[in-house]
Amino acid sequence: MKVLRSIAAVVVSYAVVYLFVVLSDPILTRLFPGQYVPGKVPPTFLLWISTGIFAIASILGGWLCVRMAPSRPNIHLLVLFVLGEAAGAVSAIMIWGKWPHWYSIAWLIAWPICLWIGALFKPTPRGSMNPVSAS
Repeated sequence: MKVLRSIAAVVVSYAVVYLFVVLSDPILTRLFPGQYVPGKVPPTFLLWISTGIFAIASILGGWLCVRMAPSRPNIHLLVLFVLGEAAGAVSAIMIWGKWPHWYSIAWLIAWPICLWIGALFKPTPRGSMNPVSAS
């Protein structure tokens, strides 16, 4: 049962980030008609907004992963990091030359940093000191 909870912690966290990002696309399309459309590279400011959404989703994913982990949350976070970097590398290769290079690089850099920030909010035993989370 513990193995299933470990797998679920990583898979659910990745799925939440993925869904958060994918579901933001229709919102950006409605907010910026004609600029955020399939098959067309959005303007730079929209790429930065998309990167910000990804960063927020990644923080949420890091928090969720360590929160759901049955034990050794840092190992679960490391697995989530590797999974995301691998998917990000594949994505970067697929859009290389079609989209600005900085976009893929920014996402590959933001992923581990934002996961780590999210992990800082992990629950602590009662009475212990964690400067990030207030009781």
